[in-house]
Amino acid sequence: MTAIKLKGFVNAISILLGAVGLGLLLVGSASAAPPDKDANEAYWWWGDSAGTSRIVRTDNGVGGNIKVHLGNDSGSAKGLAITLWIVIFNNPDICVYGPGFCGDDADFANPDVMPDVVYGGGNVVGASEKARIGFHYKAGNNAGSIADLFGLPLDADGNSFGLIYPRSAEVHYVIRLHGPKNPAAMPEQIQSYGGGCTTGFPPFGWPSPENSGDLYLGLGDCQDVIFAINPPPE
Repeated sequence: MTAIKLKGFVNAISILLGAVGLGLLLVGSASAAPPDKDANEAYWWWGDSAGTSRIVRTDNGVGGNIKVHLGNDSGSAKGLAITLWIVIFNNPDICVYGPGFCGDDADFANPDVMPDVVYGGGNVVGASEKARIGFHYKAGNNAGSIADLFGLPLDADGNSFGLIYPRSAEVHYVIRLHGPKNPAAMPEQIQSYGGGCTTGFPPFGWPSPENSGDLYLGLGDCQDVIFAINPPPE
């Protein structure tokens, strides 16, 4: 075979292999399950609407965001430090009241539910008193877990569960207030559960409010105030 014919043969093989590879890639893409997307309402702890939540689920993890309006009757929300916490129930079928209704104390204590709470993000509220925090959390990950803070059950290796089943886990969002932005407490104030919390019952702060008059907005005041429930897909 001459050098010219050999070169043409090699080029033909390269083209063929490239076509085969592209075909496999397309087949792989086509066979991947599409994301599960959902939107739900976010509520103040006492039940009034506070905004919306979105969640996107894939085999690799979950992502989403929560958009809330923090205007209230107790004072301005401008300048408040806030954090987002992702509450995960990996096995919601075992929850006391079933999927879509996880959150009972017994659910948090049951290792079969495989519960965890992980950090989602943080921000400082602007003049509009509106806030949006987005996140993405990979399956098989337990980074940012505060299971030890709440005494949640651990797996057989003594680790927090994190996110195990992104497609079927029940996922709650919780917005936590950390009082007005305090330069001396940053960045922990928007990166940790107890950041900037000096009043009430540190690091937990104050009990969640039963009405708008129960909000604590002063320096060092921390409180879980808004939640959204993202049930598993049906």
